[in-house]
Amino acid sequence: MSDFDIHHNGPLAILTMTRAHCLDIDGKHALTTAIKEFTSRDRPRALILTHTHPAAFLVDVAQLADMKADDAEQFSASGHTLAAAIEAAPFPVIAAVDGPALGGGCELVLACDLAIAGANAQFGQIEAMGGVMPAFGGTWRLPRRVGLTKALEMMFTGAVIDAATAKSLGLVLDVADGPAIDDAKALAARITATSAASVAAIKKAVLYGYNRDPRDINAYEQKHFAALFGPEQSQRMHAFLKQQAKQ
Repeated sequence: MSDFDIHHNGPLAILTMTRAHCLDIDGKHALTTAIKEFTSRDRPRALILTHTHPAAFLVDVAQLADMKADDAEQFSASGHTLAAAIEAAPFPVIAAVDGPALGGGCELVLACDLAIAGANAQFGQIEAMGGVMPAFGGTWRLPRRVGLTKALEMMFTGAVIDAATAKSLGLVLDVADGPAIDDAKALAARITATSAASVAAIKKAVLYGYNRDPRDINAYEQKHFAALFGPEQSQRMHAFLKQQAKQ
């Protein structure tokens, strides 16, 4: 798995994304496989999901710009599969983010149980800027994390918020003074001092009660995300790619 580094440190496992756009088509599948392997084999007491590449928590807009609706629905489905694998893991998954986590990257952070932000982290559901909508569970996870009206404002406007704002809204647990990974490790150490069975049972119970069947919402997201793929979406995404190329 050349796109990722996996490191075990006693009861803690660290999955590091090492390239840009780890939420592209191949990246989502690879991440899902890795998390399912942790769940089925070497169960850590906690897993930190982090990155070394600043654009790791981003999708590849170039893959989406000319995508057809059927492919877009599958793209959305693979994001839901990844998020479901994170939630099904019988151990806490902690996101440690030091750069932009936008669109699908923000949804990946929301799927994790806890998140620590570095000072330079940014978050946002920016899909409306590209003529689409959140497609990996963001339409229901963001409101549950930051509140309905704030989530609607963020999604309607495509707003990007900084780390301090993300903490104030409850999107992340804390903002680290240094690299987010350091504070994430400290948090993981506090978790691993408690009962593994208790933590697994708490996570399962909380998600069972809190996410009363999001599968219907996910299916709705997939279909309506895919339906937005067409001339306006393609035009917006190509304009975004041209702007990025100039920077």
